[in-house]
Amino acid sequence: MNLLEVTDLHVKYGKFEAVKGVSFHLDKGEIVGIVGQSGSGKSTIAKTLVGIEKKSSGKIEVSAKSMQMVFQDAVGSLNPRMTVRSTLREVIRHGKGVKRSEEPIEKRIAALLSHVGLSEAVLDQYPREMSGGQCQRISIARALAFDPDVLIADEPVSALDVSVQAKVLNLLRKLRDERNLTILIIAHDLAVVKNVCDRVYVMERGLFADEGESEKVFSDPKSEYTKALLAAVPDVERALDARK
Repeated sequence: MNLLEVTDLHVKYGKFEAVKGVSFHLDKGEIVGIVGQSGSGKSTIAKTLVGIEKKSSGKIEVSAKSMQMVFQDAVGSLNPRMTVRSTLREVIRHGKGVKRSEEPIEKRIAALLSHVGLSEAVLDQYPREMSGGQCQRISIARALAFDPDVLIADEPVSALDVSVQAKVLNLLRKLRDERNLTILIIAHDLAVVKNVCDRVYVMERGLFADEGESEKVFSDPKSEYTKALLAAVPDVERALDARK
């Protein structure tokens, strides 16, 4: 079942057209990657899907009940004056669209931390006291508080070292399996999505240069652009394999 259908999407900034007419869909329970170098238009698509940017033309049809985004700068996306406990409590109490429950807030916070593989030892820590990987997990936990159908992760591991990248990507895969979550990963590195995504779209200058099932795109790339990206795949692939 399609939770998101995008048809002929165009996004312009003044005269500059960042996205030049792309079409894609997200099916329930799958992980999809949009990959491209800086300036290719991939993050613009993500921001347009959640309403941060406005489309110039095209159609975005959403049947998901809730769609949440995890931003690239995990540390910067968290309030530096709020502890983990305060951050999650604020979302649960006042987040627009968060389901109200009779369950104690502290129990809900503990459950969110458990989902992202963190212990309650981090509850009274501030973002500056945590690693980049921990902050990314807190950002994911905050998004999960809304019980989304679709999670959009914009460069979720770009600021992390290879071993931590693998852990965060495996966490996303685990969340998909446990919660039947649909995930869209935005990345500049094909290695980030190779072993995680069911399908991938390779973006170049506002258009898709390659698209299809991940295995097919990686084994038989059609464009020279995709071949060049594949040639630059770093060690994260081996790190992911080692942690399966």
